[in-house]
Amino acid sequence: MAGMFPTMVSDPNDPNRNHRFTASGGEGCPRNLRVAFYLICAAGVLMLLTAFTLLANGYPGDAVIHEVSKLLGDVADEPFRQRYMTNMRVTAWGSIILTVWLVSAAAYFPKGSRTARRWAGAGVALACFLHLASFVVQMTAWVSMVVVVLLVVAMLLAFRPDSNAFVDEKSPRF
Repeated sequence: MAGMFPTMVSDPNDPNRNHRFTASGGEGCPRNLRVAFYLICAAGVLMLLTAFTLLANGYPGDAVIHEVSKLLGDVADEPFRQRYMTNMRVTAWGSIILTVWLVSAAAYFPKGSRTARRWAGAGVALACFLHLASFVVQMTAWVSMVVVVLLVVAMLLAFRPDSNAFVDEKSPRF
């Protein structure tokens, strides 16, 4: 019952604070870090797919604008097209760069790198911001929300107590 209420003394049976359930040196990488790596890779595939689709499709109104410009001789919404293309390029190239960043950092998870988890955390924050913003301005569809969920769950798993103990064992602080 001691673990039910927050106190200065934690319950010895609390699995979130008990480090006896961690991976030892002989067991290798804990399951949480492996799943975090796979989730980051899955999110990376979706991010690349989204980026390349955006770059391949371009501006969705090009055919309509071409027909209107033949009739009117003037493109009425050229400033909107320029803003859209700028947003599209920022989203696409940001996704490509962040995918390389995240998967490169996640590749060091099984080695227990403390720095790689920090870099992955920063990359996840930037990728979540980019995909949430692109979803809000309707640049991308619901796949951006799937990417955000995958990345957030991956970071939750990468910083679980058994993952922390494994990283502490593999890359100790000075």
